[in-house]
Amino acid sequence: MKRTIALVLAAFIPATAASADPVCMLAAEMEAALIDWYAEAPVEGAWVDAQQLWASETTGTWTLMELNGDGTACVLSQGDNWQAGDDALIALGRSLESQDGGSASAIAFLDMLQADAS
Repeated sequence: MKRTIALVLAAFIPATAASADPVCMLAAEMEAALIDWYAEAPVEGAWVDAQQLWASETTGTWTLMELNGDGTACVLSQGDNWQAGDDALIALGRSLESQDGGSASAIAFLDMLQADAS
């Protein structure tokens, strides 16, 4: 079952920073997909400008999305190894380390979160 979900989502969410264009859809559809497919929810305190981090303590996945003024949302980055109960900065940093640094979008978002925290 998990493999099927992963294969379906692979068609919608870029697997690497090298993917050509971000996947965009209506924000409500994006949020429903993150909730239904990955059991993700918005991470408290992980919202900077129009970028929002979602994660699941159950599946260990996370998604960084950008909300646009036209009602759409785009996936900027995604990954796994989210640790249950961690602070957003720690959890995202740990996940990016396990992915050989992560995408430029996720690293920039982490930098913005760190700047807001200080």
